[in-house]
Amino acid sequence: MSALLRLTLFTKANCGLCTTAKEALTRVQTKVPFHLDQVDIYAPGQEASQKYMFDVPVVELNGRVAMMHRIDEPKLIDILQKEMSS
Repeated sequence: MSALLRLTLFTKANCGLCTTAKEALTRVQTKVPFHLDQVDIYAPGQEASQKYMFDVPVVELNGRVAMMHRIDEPKLIDILQKEMSS
């Protein structure tokens, strides 16, 4: 069995789009399992993540931006399935 894909959600406090993105990722996760890390871009030690300060929420897959602002669930499922088969 292959290892789960790892996605990182870059977020911040008081971000409605971030909450919506988390909900969308939870739905996608039921169709294509993956491990989700969440990073608050303003948490101590996350200064490098602040490059996304105007773009959160941002989802990275293997260190590459897969989505930002809004989560297109069907498109993300397609991206994940292609990544799993490669």
